Amino acid sequence: MLAKHKQQDKSERLTSFKSIMNVGIVYDAKKISPIFLNRVTGFFEAEGKSVCTLGFVNEKELGEYLPTLREEFFCKKDLTFWKIPKKDGIHKFITTPFDYLINLDSEGSVELQSISTFSNAKTRIGKYFEEFPFAQDFMVKSLAETEEELFNDITKYIK
Repeated sequence: MLAKHKQQDKSERLTSFKSIMNVGIVYDAKKISPIFLNRVTGFFEAEGKSVCTLGFVNEKELGEYLPTLREEFFCKKDLTFWKIPKKDGIHKFITTPFDYLINLDSEGSVELQSISTFSNAKTRIGKYFEEFPFAQDFMVKSLAETEEELFNDITKYIK
């Protein structure tokens, strides 16, 4: 179902890290600590980039995860039967034309890969998964098993 989603034309060149202005980060909120997320956002903010994040909470309700100006969350109630996020719940995030969308999914979850698939970001960056070749524009072939290792691998290529 995700593979059938028609992407916008991405014939432009990869934007250099120096010239990007805004970054979106998609992650699993249960696997990334707030300390590590602050380190990730701080990495980009130290370079003068604005950052928005979207965390997936693998529960029926958001619970203690409260959206803020820069942080958004979605949970199981925001998913369809096929585990694809309902577009109305994530509409603001996926329609934002980020210069870079960084997907910190290290396991290949449908919920997170679908965010990359639907995103209007100019460049979608994430780990290579054989079953999701359409989800990213720039795929990092990584042996990373944690989100922190994946972030370190991605920063090697984009900086």
